[in-house]
Amino acid sequence: MKVQDNSTDFKLQERVKELKCLYELSRIAWEKENNLNAIIDKTLEILPIAMQFPSVAEAFISVGKKSYSTSGFGDCKHTISSVLAIGSENYGSIKVGYREDGEVSLGNSPFLNEERKLIKMVATELSLYINRAYIEEDRKKLQLQLQHSERLAFVGELTAGIAHELNEPLGRILGFSQLIKKSGGLSFQQDDDLERIIKASLYTREIIKKLMIFSRQMPQQLDLVDINEIVANTIYFIDIRFQDQQVKVEQRLDPKLPRIQADPVQMSQVLVNLITNAFYALPKGGKVTVSTRQKNNQVSLIVKDNGIGMTASVKKKIFEPFFTTKPPGEGTGLGLSVVQGIVESHRGRITVRSTSGSGSRFEVLLPVKIEEDI
Repeated sequence: MKVQDNSTDFKLQERVKELKCLYELSRIAWEKENNLNAIIDKTLEILPIAMQFPSVAEAFISVGKKSYSTSGFGDCKHTISSVLAIGSENYGSIKVGYREDGEVSLGNSPFLNEERKLIKMVATELSLYINRAYIEEDRKKLQLQLQHSERLAFVGELTAGIAHELNEPLGRILGFSQLIKKSGGLSFQQDDDLERIIKASLYTREIIKKLMIFSRQMPQQLDLVDINEIVANTIYFIDIRFQDQQVKVEQRLDPKLPRIQADPVQMSQVLVNLITNAFYALPKGGKVTVSTRQKNNQVSLIVKDNGIGMTASVKKKIFEPFFTTKPPGEGTGLGLSVVQGIVESHRGRITVRSTSGSGSRFEVLLPVKIEEDI
């Protein structure tokens, strides 16, 4: 059996292994830059080798909610550990342990002071790498948010200009079409064609309205709003529009729901867009559930369907302007962008849960009271 050796040569060998461990850790951190997973994997590989009994040594690292370990760590009878932290920021912990397998006589306290110092040094180095990786991750997120904001600003300016340019000629087309229809004396075919022109004009006007909401060209009119009342009114008209699609709409409304400060027209737009999206996700029929409830100082509005759901790649893009999965001519790709814009302008937030083949669930959370700086 192997036993602890306190000779000078042995201590020197152990010191060389420890220094090599720190060197290897620095090297891999340099080569992999801020790839935290690669750094952790390498740390798990090199740390047991630096121990006094590498044949029975195992390692474990936890960072946030994730944990990583060598295969035999669960069998360790003796462990030492160190916290992964910088200042008051605690990232997790690192542990090294020894398994009992009969090859090594470990005793009651098998760890050298040098091993305890080593794990603390490794913890310090690893904490710095974790901190640097988190900083880099935050930087990339901020960069993406900035790019997204710039893109939205550009699209907003563009759509505002388009909306204003289209409004005047569209108003003339709609107005003259309605006058001709009222004048009478038209054949059946002429009357039918004129009705198509009017419907197409009204549809285009709705698109322009969405563009103007998206580009913040329509002023917000705040009032005390009963979300339950908006739900009831909206579902009434939605049912008429989609009554032939074999979709059941179920309401689960909290009767004690407080009123909130909101623009009633914009809230109706939010609900119409969410419910319409749910209907399109049910090509063969199904169920849409609209529910409300209070969450602390917020009102929750949930629209859930048991339709086709979304893939992860689609879910990432659904709030992007002009992104749509509908066939050409059936969608503008502005519905959810408008919803997100309205919700955020009310100091709220919207979340989505969806799995392909298992339906989707949109939740809008709105504050009961909006601050005056809106």
